[in-house]
Amino acid sequence: MRRYSVSVLLILAVMSIFWAYTVIDTLLREFSANVTFIDLGTLVIFGFFTGLAVGLIPLARRSGGGNS
Repeated sequence: MRRYSVSVLLILAVMSIFWAYTVIDTLLREFSANVTFIDLGTLVIFGFFTGLAVGLIPLARRSGGGNS
């Protein structure tokens, strides 16, 4: 599993960005007047996952988890 840690972190970051974009796009197109704290909390959670994944990539590379 160590070999794949950078790839898994990149996939987690990209998928979190995708779902956060999907939530934002849906909110702005369909429900522009009804943005709630649950919606904003969802975006914060996706942002946390993305930041965590991107922040752990250098650590995974240093420990030998990267393929390059």
